[in-house]
Amino acid sequence: MKTFRSTIHIRSIQPRYEATPDLHWFGGNPFVSHLVHALSFLFPPGEAMFVRSVNHFKDKVTDPDLRRAIKAFAGQEHLHSQSHYDFNLWIQTRIPEAHDYCQRIAAGIDRNYARMEKKKPIVNLAVTVALEHITAVMAATFLSRPDMLEKIHPEIRSLFIWHAIEEIEHKSVAFDVYQSVGGTYATRIWGLVVSTLLLVSKTLYYQGKLLQKDGQLSNWRAGLSALRDCFGGGGFFTVLRGRYLDFFRRDFHPSQHDDRDLVETWQGKLSQLTTVKVIGRVEVP
Repeated sequence: MKTFRSTIHIRSIQPRYEATPDLHWFGGNPFVSHLVHALSFLFPPGEAMFVRSVNHFKDKVTDPDLRRAIKAFAGQEHLHSQSHYDFNLWIQTRIPEAHDYCQRIAAGIDRNYARMEKKKPIVNLAVTVALEHITAVMAATFLSRPDMLEKIHPEIRSLFIWHAIEEIEHKSVAFDVYQSVGGTYATRIWGLVVSTLLLVSKTLYYQGKLLQKDGQLSNWRAGLSALRDCFGGGGFFTVLRGRYLDFFRRDFHPSQHDDRDLVETWQGKLSQLTTVKVIGRVEVP
């Protein structure tokens, strides 16, 4: 299957979360909004873990283009981590208990990473490869759904458009490092299965905690609407299933999904939503 490469841009943006009127910024739906909040809690420690797992092997990478891509990947992920940290602080102003949730998540990720780094660091990299696949698939699906984007408050919309663009741009980096240091198919698939189970369980658990603290857990109408948006015909997760499953092919490579048109379209629209500063760029041949 033909593969496509892209340019990795390191951008910074400055969303004004305080301009968002309330926590239910996704069309007034608390279930979808808190699902994304729970996912955001994972990003600051998760993105840091991604960088650490790739950097662990960078000295074994001999391809100069890939070494440059690793540096750009780290630059993007650092800014993603910081931006979601700020977003999470805004959530904590509305639900103070969210601070403890973020602390618990970070401690768990750091503990699991440290334990595996001592035993078998390639497993940490396999987990990163898997989660980078999941985020890239979610990013492309997200940018392909202007109907869903329109439901999001503009300040928060800018955060997730920016993040999605950059996840697509660097989606091959961790995978290429994994391949270059001899990562196996079996470990790659194990990484996806375990990562998916952990991601889903942790996200749903903290979504439930947030809904409870927000007094929305029994809002069944919003819950049904969220299920339709996520899993109904044409739902967000229904649509991305095919791309997600591509990972199981032995000949899979992330760049086989050509999303360059999405990146080009949305980086232009992003500049209409917020101020975008390009700090650096790396051409990936």
